Amino acid sequence: MTSSEELRKLIHLSAVLVPILAELISKTIVLIGLCAIVIVYLTEEMLRLSGRRVPGVTAFTLKMSRSGEDAHLILRPVYLAVGIVLTLLLFPSAIAYAAIVIVAVADPVAAYMGTRFGRTHIRNKKTLEGSLAGLTVSFLLASLIVTPAEAFLGAVGGMVMELVDFPDDNLSMPMAAGALMLLESLVG
Repeated sequence: MTSSEELRKLIHLSAVLVPILAELISKTIVLIGLCAIVIVYLTEEMLRLSGRRVPGVTAFTLKMSRSGEDAHLILRPVYLAVGIVLTLLLFPSAIAYAAIVIVAVADPVAAYMGTRFGRTHIRNKKTLEGSLAGLTVSFLLASLIVTPAEAFLGAVGGMVMELVDFPDDNLSMPMAAGALMLLESLVG
């Protein structure tokens, strides 16, 4: 994994701070902050694509981009932020927090473990070993917030969306995880 890929995964992991901040400060302030970040980021991207640079921000965006991404609008960070915002708005707090933890940890853990120990490829560059590691870690952490049954369904739903990656796993993982956990909470 390259240093920019590692940094990208650390930023992804930082999403675990969202539930903590929502509880310490307020969910409303966190939502406003995330929306402001998306607006600033999209503004920077529009400026970048029109040939203007925002000092520091544009260089960071380009450093974090994957090969070939810089030719168009880089939306992966937006998908993550929007996925988190929608999750906070649509689900009860505990389920939203667990779904955010799942998206924050499952993808980076799966990528790291798949790169280091993956041997069985299941889709594109994704490996069975990485997916199982992401599933296990996200299940264990989500179990600290919701019931084990909810956490398991959420982790499975999140990892399935990570494998499918449609339209982007950063958006679909927390939504699928939250929906399955909510369903389990209603029928379980």
